[in-house]
Amino acid sequence: MLSSTLSFLVSKDGRKISNGDCALFRAGNAPPFIGIIRHQVVDEEGDVKLGVNWLYRPADVKLGKGASIEALPPNEVFYSFHQDEISGASLLHPCKIAFLSKGVQLPSGVSAFVCRRVYDVTSKCLWWLTDRDYTNDCIRVSSACLNQGHAS
Repeated sequence: MLSSTLSFLVSKDGRKISNGDCALFRAGNAPPFIGIIRHQVVDEEGDVKLGVNWLYRPADVKLGKGASIEALPPNEVFYSFHQDEISGASLLHPCKIAFLSKGVQLPSGVSAFVCRRVYDVTSKCLWWLTDRDYTNDCIRVSSACLNQGHAS
């Protein structure tokens, strides 16, 4: 299969989007999906495909038995290692995500999603971005995930 790599893509509202940018994606009648574009290619049929790393809204997180999420601001999202290749036609427009450490607040006047935690879709638990229990490639999970308060 022949394909070519794109250096940037233009969203429906005319803004350029490049690899590493955060964006919103069509999700039917639900709130838009939130993702980070990892790669962009045009396949041999001329269709744009996007490799996307997904971020999850609290309502979409399924935690393991006994774990719960405390009340969060409506703009809080969770990073995940879940990736898909999707149609470029689902791209709506870029968005901003502030990756912040635990306890750090978004400066006033800044409009963005806030991400402080990683959601492990396999073991169904949350980790603070600053936890040393995961690596860039995968999350090391132990039984302590639910027992030591990583979900709160």
